[in-house]
This record gives sequence, structure tokens and C-alpha cells, in this order.
Amino acid sequence: MATVIKLFWNMCLLRVGPELVPARLWFIGPLVVAHLAINVAWLDVALPGMSFALALNMALINLVVMAAASWFALYIRQHDERFPATLGAIAGAETLLMSVLIVCYGLTSGIVQQTVLGGFVLWSVVVVGFILHRALSCKPWLGMLLSLAMALASAVVVQTVLASLLPAEVVVPTQTAD
Repeated sequence: MATVIKLFWNMCLLRVGPELVPARLWFIGPLVVAHLAINVAWLDVALPGMSFALALNMALINLVVMAAASWFALYIRQHDERFPATLGAIAGAETLLMSVLIVCYGLTSGIVQQTVLGGFVLWSVVVVGFILHRALSCKPWLGMLLSLAMALASAVVVQTVLASLLPAEVVVPTQTAD
């Protein structure tokens, strides 16, 4: 277990890429489940009034959008055989980052809490961008751009699919008042 945590921590520090992640179902499956669980836990910390079902749906949508965009980018670059390792790398690194975020977020308040959240969001985009850069064999800026696009696409899909169910602080207004 310590070896796995060390692998993903080194990935979060941009030292190793997704090529070191085992591309086996027995390894990727639990990572995806852990990613969903930690996502739901994060939503419970960040938005305590949200129901479990809604949090799980948000986590599933985020995972599906990320996986689909990653697979499509890998397919376009003719590296689709790298998808399992890439999915595992992103799920594992984000799970570790979100675990640390939950602790840091809970220990802070006010502007410091918002700064911690912003820092972790930025760190997550950079880490996923680095993983995509390595998996796609592309320039680092392209991986970062794809990572940012995936995060935005995920937010848009969540807003579109779940807008009527989301708490008011999560929904972004789509129309201006006349």
C-alpha cells in the first residue's frame, strides 16, 4: 500500500508518469471506486446539505467525462492502448490529492479555506495535465490545456444534467435579469 501511495505522490509532484501504473483491472477497478468514494466524501465536506445520491451522481459524471475525454484524446493520438494506465494514474493521483484537500480544507476557514481550495484545484489541473502530457506524448502545455478543458466540460455537464437538483451555491446562473 505504501508503494502505491508513494507512486501517486510522486505523480502529484510531477516526478513519474502514468507509464508506471499497472494497466490491470484488479488495480484500476479499486482506484476508480476509491476515486468515486473520495469524491463523494469531498462533496459531503464542501456541501454538507447535499444528498448522497446527488453527490454520487456528480462524482460519476465527473469520472465519465474525464475518462471519455482521456480515451478520445488517446484514440486520436493512436495511443488508446495507454487508456487503462492513464485512467488509473488520473484516478489515483486525484484520489490522493482530494484526500489531502479534505484534511486541509477541514483545518482551515474563511479566506484561507478558499485559498486552499483554489490551490488544490490548480494543482489537480496541473497533475492531470502532466499525466495527459506523458500519456499522449505531447507538449506539456497541451496536456494542461486538455486537463483544463476536461475540468470545464465536467462542470458544464454536471450543470446541464443536474441543474434542477443542485443546491443554489453550486448552480451558476445561465440568464441575466432583464
